[in-house]
Amino acid sequence: MAPLAPPKSAENARPVPPRRPQPRLHLECRDLGHEGSQAFFQHCPRPDRLLDDAVAAVLRTLYLEDDEATESTESAIPPIRCIILYLHAFEGVAYTCSSDLDPLHKELHLSLPYLAGVAQRAKATPDHIGLEIRGVVTHEMVHVFQHNGRGTVPGGVIEGIADWVRDRAGVGAPHWQKTRPGDGEHWDQGYEKTGFFLSWLSERLKNADLVPQLNRAMRQEEWQDGTVLKRLLVGNDVERLFREYRDSFSSDRSPSTEQPPAPVPTHVAPP
Repeated sequence: MAPLAPPKSAENARPVPPRRPQPRLHLECRDLGHEGSQAFFQHCPRPDRLLDDAVAAVLRTLYLEDDEATESTESAIPPIRCIILYLHAFEGVAYTCSSDLDPLHKELHLSLPYLAGVAQRAKATPDHIGLEIRGVVTHEMVHVFQHNGRGTVPGGVIEGIADWVRDRAGVGAPHWQKTRPGDGEHWDQGYEKTGFFLSWLSERLKNADLVPQLNRAMRQEEWQDGTVLKRLLVGNDVERLFREYRDSFSSDRSPSTEQPPAPVPTHVAPP
């Protein structure tokens, strides 16, 4: 009779790799002849890679290693099962919503007229077309996976985090500019302006994990007038920090006089 093998020690046991969601990825184009569809497939010939890269960028940037699941811990990352990218005609740029099936099936909607407009404006710089598509899809993918304090986090913070991830992923919009915020602007007005402030805030507090920590906290806690953020600021006031951020710009860099289009939240379906 062969001797019994000695029990494996904890030192010799192989670590269980963390489990990340691997949702099924789908694409539905509702008008192949549209100029926006032609621009999309010309500059993103592998939509599967487009979506897969966006998922990877969001999980890599927005979540910490110990947010992932092991055999004994539940993942802080939503276990999304399926993501469908719809290309069709509607006003606006893009939006994200849950499907009618359940909240773990997500839909990303990308406007074909918007893509056609991007292609027209970027004829002299065609690389910008693919960059904009990847950037918008990455922004929308953040809304698939980010936490929102049980629906209590202000839209400007939600959108600012999405553009923070987009910028960190290297697919920021070519037209973005870091300019001094105007006296009437607020830190949580959203999109890239809030994203740039969050980047500065991370450097100012010497906490590279500030935004992932904020996202983690919003999984279980409600916003409650920014209580979640205040705790991460370790005694600092966000409004005072925003004034410091504004003052960090040189005086000759005044805000642009060009009026941007009114921001539209993209994490819910439009009415």
